[in-house]
Parts: sequence; structure tokens; C-alpha cells
Amino acid sequence: MTSDGDDTTVLSTEEGWQTIQATIHDARGAMYTAGSTAILLMWAGIISIAYLAQYAISTFASDFAEQYPWFPGPLWAALTLPGVIGSMTIGHRAGRSLSTGAAMQSVGIRVFLYWMAVVTAAGLLPGAAGLWNETRAETIPYVLVGVIALGHVLFGILHRPVIAVFGLGYAVSFYVPHYIFEGIAPAVSGIAMLALLAATFVWVHRTGEW
Repeated sequence: MTSDGDDTTVLSTEEGWQTIQATIHDARGAMYTAGSTAILLMWAGIISIAYLAQYAISTFASDFAEQYPWFPGPLWAALTLPGVIGSMTIGHRAGRSLSTGAAMQSVGIRVFLYWMAVVTAAGLLPGAAGLWNETRAETIPYVLVGVIALGHVLFGILHRPVIAVFGLGYAVSFYVPHYIFEGIAPAVSGIAMLALLAATFVWVHRTGEW
């Protein structure tokens, strides 16, 4: 309703409450997605690069791979350590960019802990399945990529659809080439994942949905 001679719209009690709820919902959504897209893209890049590096070493440095069959372990550890540091930094800065309040800043830590839990599970599950050995180490990426993609999908369903879509695309980029190609399947998968990552980066950069 509007008052005479005044163009200002007066909200009813119900409309005002709905507006407040929508504002709180939007603020909470911003909190729980703080830095999530940047962390998503970073980990997707790390996993893709590590997978391609493992394939390149096994293919082009076969003597080294045969002499040190346990090399995937240190390789993945060396590449994922910067991801841990980067996730913590991105989450902290994202929380501070939203507000200087303690509640907002703690959200960045929660986002960081979520992704750390996903990455830790991706590393522990292959060990629990007995894959961390010389004969089955090549199958580790199948489990690792699957867990990472699932983490994206679950987070995206709850908070940001683009993350869920990316997770599905990431899984497809990895698994489908292994059913179509043979010897070059790892290379095709790695390139496809990096291409998807680049396309997503461009889209996010244009829309500003970091």
C-alpha cells in the first residue's frame, strides 16, 4: 500500500519478514561459498597436473618409473601441499573480504576444512582399498578423481550449482576417455580436464562468481 502524496511503498508485516529472510539467506549463502570457486579451480588444476605428470613420467621416463615404482606418492604429496596452503589462504581472505567480523572470517575456515576433508578422503580411500602398492598404484587416480568430483557435486548442490556442474563435467572428462581410448587415454583425460578447467575459469571470470 502507498500513502497519499507519497510514492514510497510500505511493506506489510509478512512482506517485510520475507525480505528479511531473503536477505539473511543471501548473506548466509555468500558466507558458505566464500572462496569456494577459487579453491575448486585450484584443486582441479592440481589434480589434473599431478595426473598428467604421473602419466608423463611413466611413459617418457619408464626406467625411472621402474626403478622407483613408489614415485606417485611423493609426486602427489609435493603437488598437493601447495593446495593445502592455498586453500587456507583463499578461505581466510574470502572471509575477511565479506566482513571483518569473527563470524564471517570463520566461514572461510569452514570452507577450507570442507575441501581438506574431501582431499584427505581422496588420499585415504585408495590406501584403505589397498591401492598404495607397486602393482595397483595406477588405479589410484580413478578413486581420487571420483572423490574430488563428488565433493564438488555435493557442495554445489547445497550452495552453488556451477560447482556441481563442474564436478560432473570433471568426472566425465576423466572417465569417458578411458572407455573410448586405450594407451593414450590418460593423456586425453588430463587434457580434457585442463580444458574444462580453463573454460570454467573464463566463465567465472566473466560472471565474477568467485
